[in-house]
Amino acid sequence: MSPFAALSPLVRSGFALSLLLMCLCNIGSSVLAAVRKRYRFAALAAALFLPAYFMWQTVFDLSLSHKTGNAVKVSLSLGSLPWVVWLAVLAVLALLSAALLARNIRYDRTFITPGTIKRYLDGIPCGICCFRENGRVLFSNVYMNRLCAALTGEELLDGNRLRGAADGGIVSALGRVWRFSCRELSFDGAPLYEMIASDITDEYAKTEALRKDRAELSELNRELKEYYIRIDDTVRRREILDAKANIHDEMNRLMLSTVAADGGDTAGLDRIFPLWEKNALLLCREAEETAKGQAKERIEKLAGSLKVRLVWRGAPPDGLTEGERSLFYSAAQEAIVNAVKHAGADELEISFEKTGSGIVCRFENGGTVPRGEARFTGGLHNLSLAAKRRGATLTAETGERFTLSLFFPKNQPIG
Repeated sequence: MSPFAALSPLVRSGFALSLLLMCLCNIGSSVLAAVRKRYRFAALAAALFLPAYFMWQTVFDLSLSHKTGNAVKVSLSLGSLPWVVWLAVLAVLALLSAALLARNIRYDRTFITPGTIKRYLDGIPCGICCFRENGRVLFSNVYMNRLCAALTGEELLDGNRLRGAADGGIVSALGRVWRFSCRELSFDGAPLYEMIASDITDEYAKTEALRKDRAELSELNRELKEYYIRIDDTVRRREILDAKANIHDEMNRLMLSTVAADGGDTAGLDRIFPLWEKNALLLCREAEETAKGQAKERIEKLAGSLKVRLVWRGAPPDGLTEGERSLFYSAAQEAIVNAVKHAGADELEISFEKTGSGIVCRFENGGTVPRGEARFTGGLHNLSLAAKRRGATLTAETGERFTLSLFFPKNQPIG
């Protein structure tokens, strides 16, 4: 059988190429195994690399000896072996090298390794980054690298810089909306920061739509409240109109009773007089003047009829609008009636105060101060609803004197 050295240069070149590819295959297997910390497989790949490399050097030396006539004894001895032996050794080395490379590749695909984790994290649709306290990045996936480039205009080299760019928590980048969250961990006894960027585009759009619907609902609720206030005002006016009719009927009855009463019947006249006083009080409270210029005279007249002395601490400010003045005189009328009816007062002090936030109108009486917290009922309740509809505020204070305050905010639109 022919020795290996007697083969043609083309056949020997084929052997050399096969051995070179085998060397590269074993180098790759050794690197893959070392990266995955499988050092036994790395050593096996190195063991297969050595004979393949030695055989490749032998073929190279034999090729040079045909030109120079010089070759080392080891090369001449191996070259004298039958070519079938070379082919068998080459086949065994190739089979072992290919099996080892396939095993390393299959291990990377079927077992959890740092490489598989990196590939998985690069495929998920969110950004992940881990960095030290000084900003040194230990790990980042593809999405986080893209987000960093979009937010800072630079590559992801400093985790603290990226955290500062996403300080708001929710940012818009790459045509999507992202929520950034960062938490502190402990790794190898040192602090480690994990930052995650989640795609919340759909949730953000739904939240914005919900916020818009809530604003529309609030506006509708406000309009309904105003509508209810107007209904209450309409019902109140209707009740006042009915009360006026009843008062007028009662006045007619009293007039007839008075005419028919005997002038000498003192007891009968004593029974009729309180009824006249009661109806006069109701008429003064519920009557509405059509002329706006007579509003002050109207409350003055009401106070005089109820024997209440009005003390004006200044005139109504010029800053009050027409609607605010109307509300003020309504409050003054209500304060006079309540001062007589509930406090038994004979004096009512009206004062005004301009502040940076608006105008305050105060009504103080020196009568009996109610105990506990003042509650708005009856006319005061309706007055507070009217004040609310016009953007004003009605409050009551109980101290040495009972004070009713009407506050008109500055630049407040009046209904």
